[in-house]
Parts: sequence; structure tokens; C-alpha cells
Amino acid sequence: MTSSTRRSHLVRLVGLAAASALVAVACGGNDPSAVTTSSAAPATTAAPDDSSAPDTATGGTDTTAAPETTAAPAPEPQPGGSIVVALDNESAGFNPTNDPWSNGGHNVAKTIFDPLAAYDATGKVVPYLAESITPNEDSTVWTIKVRSGVSFHNGEPFNADAVRINFEASMASPVAKDQLSLISSLEVIDELTLQVNMSQPWGTFLTKLVGEAGSQVGYMAAPAMLASPDGNRNPIGTGPFVFQEWVPDDRLVVLRNEDYWQRPAYLEQITFRPFPDSTARQAAFAAGDVDAYYTGDPSDLVGYLAQDEAGEVNVTLGSPAGPDMIMFNTTVPPLDDVRVRTALVMAIEVERLFAYSDGIGVKQPIYGPYATDSFWYVETSYPKYDLEGAKALIDDYVAETGNPVEFDFAGGPDPFVVGYQELIQSMWAEAGATANIVSRAQADNIGKVINGEYEVTLWGNMGGGDPDNDYQYFRSGTGLNFSRYTSPEIDAAMDAGRATGDPEERKQQYAIVQEELAKAMPYGWLGTNKLGVVTRAELLGISDFTLPDGTPGQPMTSGHFFLKDAWLAS
Repeated sequence: MTSSTRRSHLVRLVGLAAASALVAVACGGNDPSAVTTSSAAPATTAAPDDSSAPDTATGGTDTTAAPETTAAPAPEPQPGGSIVVALDNESAGFNPTNDPWSNGGHNVAKTIFDPLAAYDATGKVVPYLAESITPNEDSTVWTIKVRSGVSFHNGEPFNADAVRINFEASMASPVAKDQLSLISSLEVIDELTLQVNMSQPWGTFLTKLVGEAGSQVGYMAAPAMLASPDGNRNPIGTGPFVFQEWVPDDRLVVLRNEDYWQRPAYLEQITFRPFPDSTARQAAFAAGDVDAYYTGDPSDLVGYLAQDEAGEVNVTLGSPAGPDMIMFNTTVPPLDDVRVRTALVMAIEVERLFAYSDGIGVKQPIYGPYATDSFWYVETSYPKYDLEGAKALIDDYVAETGNPVEFDFAGGPDPFVVGYQELIQSMWAEAGATANIVSRAQADNIGKVINGEYEVTLWGNMGGGDPDNDYQYFRSGTGLNFSRYTSPEIDAAMDAGRATGDPEERKQQYAIVQEELAKAMPYGWLGTNKLGVVTRAELLGISDFTLPDGTPGQPMTSGHFFLKDAWLAS
């Protein structure tokens, strides 16, 4: 069985995505050389064209390492055919400005919508649906020039005003508003040009437009869809596939967009089916009922890679994803006491968690939001495993308050996740804490977290990449600071870090954030992750995702992947 369901707790989803992280936003973020816009003369970030190499000026950092792929060179792609893709969860809706998505929602979205920007093969951000995205000298004004001749699936023109409408919808959304919190005004200069005015320098603005966890606002939806009360059930974008039907908890079907502004997709139809249970996902793939699914289970990936070598399946590995983590609601007892939070983290022996997931040698311990090999990582006072120390802290709390350390511990219904929780539960019991396991469907858990109706939960998709992707999660007053922990020091550092494009200056600010988090312990960090897309042998091309000019792009970040270049061999 697989552990990929852990990723279903992600919500950078747009913030929630947001939550990050995902992916992540995308993860990595170890190449600060991609930062080109600070106090230096502005650099225009234009879409690659056939006459020149891709422009790597991003106004932000390289947040995603290029994915690994094991697929052999494919023969010439052929049009036609349909596939079934298994998702790890169902989404509540498909409005990118208002519906929080995790991996499943993003993978549907990448067929219907196009993002304004995307990652090239090196992990740098370049324009995608936009033709160019250009900052002024101090990154207080950005100019977005959109491509001409692009239309939404309903015939509406994609133009500067459409981008304005999308941004304004996100800015008015309680879910997405903090992704664009520094925008002070929007000015349509002409049919294809939008000027974005910032309230302060924002050197990393471009990274918010790639359409992933923590940057969902990058997807462009038709204005008519955004205006419709049921638009989130009938999504309309500019993407390579057109929405056909959605039967919640059963299937969502998209058909090839024959009028796509790039080369039309090869596949005629894609059916997405939610399988919240990882065992059921894997069984459906083995039975041939599913043509593709993604997993983060290390043992599964090792087995599939061996099958890939034998030509039995194809595997595309993404860049390292946001870490596994535990999140505490710091406003409810006993989690409002830092001694309790610290004790719960100290009581977790992560090597036992790695053994449970067959992750020894694959997963790595992590002592904060960024891996030890990340450019952004700094050593902090984050506690190591210390069972006796954890017992002492809990005993101290109980002696002072007269109350036991007992709380609800939420996670998904997947059997793997429940077993994972039970292992952590046993560790906490050794330290003198009682955790009551609560299993919730992802949409329910996300809703509970947003409303602050939780105590402790498995979570993810924070950390791992560019720290600005975590702005809405770590800073107070954003609406997406789900731990409810507030710190003036963190607020000031997060603000300063996004105001400059200089990597060393930014690292100094994020060092403050990491130390403050280590002292306050609103999160427990459990280990790094890696995800892969597994497909049947006849399904090719996922690893061959291309940018509009035909140069290679990055096909997969975290658990999100493109399908416009996928095809079936006869």
C-alpha cells in the first residue's frame, strides 16, 4: 500500500492549496542564482521563443529541481485514445480563486486551465500563458503582457482584462487573497497589457503565478465562470482539455480542446477518478482499471522503478516534495502551551516512521521547513528525539495545570495513514500524552483546519521550496496561518524576505523565521518526500512536457503533473 495519501493533507492550496506546499509549491529552492530583480536594473522575463535560449530571469528563486525520469526515448507521438487517472482525493470545486486543492485538484486543473507561468527544465520560472512578465527596477510595478489570439473554452477572449478579473477574484477570496496580498492596484494598459502595482517591493511575485500549491492564483479562469454561482462545478479555462462532466466522488471527464492555442493534446479524453484509499488506487492500477496514478510510498516507487527498467510500466519522478509534518492549533489547550508542543515533537522517533513507510535510505530527517541540503536551511534550536525530556515537559505541565495532556489527532481515512497515526500515538503515549485518532475525508479536514476546529492534524505542503511560498502560512493575519501562532519577529522577517530579490539578504530573514518556529513549535517536521507518476507501459509522454516554444518544461512538481503531451502507443 502507498503513503501518497499523506500528500492529500496538503493545502498550499492555495493557499491552501495552499497550503503551499504544497508545493509547493514546488520544492528544492536551492539555486538562488535565479534571483535577478532586486536593486539591479530590471530584467524582462519573457516567454522563450524559437530564436533564443529560454530567459531565466524570474524575479524569484529557482524553487524546483528538474525531475528525474526513467522513461526510455519514446517513438513519434500518436493522437487518439483515452485514459483513466486515479486521484488521491476529491475536490470541493474547481474555481482556482476560491476552491482549495491538493494534488488531485491541481492535476485536474492542469488539463482545464493554463497558468500564467511555468517551470522550465532547469526549475526556473518562465512565462507560459503570459508572453512576458516584467518588473521595474525595485519590483514595485510588474507588467504582464498576455499572448494574443488565445480564447477561453466558451469563446471569451483571454486578455489583460481577464487577468485583472482573475486577480481581483483571488484578492476578494478568503482562501486566495493572501497570495496576492501586496497588490495595491491593477491597471489595464491595453488589450494585452496589465500593470500590477505593489504596495511594497515584491521580488518573488512571479513564483506566485505557476499554478501549484501556494500559487493557485496563476491559473486563469474564464470571467463568465468566475461570475457564475455554479462556476466551480463547470470550470472553463484556456487549457488543452475542455470540461465535459463531473459526478462528485465518481468521475470527472475532460475532452481534447481542438482549438487549443498550442498544439492540441494527443489524448482525446481523460477521466479522473478519486480513490481516497491508497490500497484501492494501487489495486485499480494493477487490474488495468487505471492507466496512471501518483504515489509517494518509497517501497512502491522502488518496485515500480524495477518494473520500469523491465519495460512493464513508466515512472516519472518529481522533485522533492514538501515535508511530512504535524500541525498544532496553538490556540486550544493543551496545545496552547509550548511545553506540550515541544514535548510531542521530542517524543517522535522519525526513524521508526521511516521504517513504517519503508523510507529508510530514501526519506531524510528534517529539522524545520527546509531540508538540510536546501540553500535556505539554517541550524536552529529545533529539538531532537528525547523521550525523557518529553516526559519531563509533560509532567511539568500536568503538575502546574492539574490537567492531562489529551487531544484529538486528525488524519485521513486511508489505512496507511491510520497506521502512521497509530505509531505516532504510541510514541506520545510513552511520553504521557493521550492522542485520540480522528479520521476525516480530506475536504472535511481542510474545512476544519480553516475554521480552527482541530487540535492536532497531519498536514503537508508547507516548506521545502522558496520560503516566500510559506508567507501565508507563517505570517499572522493572512487567514491561512492555520496553526494560529503569531510572532512579530516572524511577521517582520517574512515581509522583509519577500521585499528583496537578493538571496543572501533573504536567507538572513528566513533564518529568523526558522529559529522562531523552532522555539515556538507550531509544527513538527517528520521527513522529506518524493513523489512519482506511474503509468502503464503504453502511456508515454508525461516526462516530455514542453513549453509554448517547444523547449522542455518541468513535467512534475510535488504531486502535480501535466498531461498535454501524454499519448498512447498503439
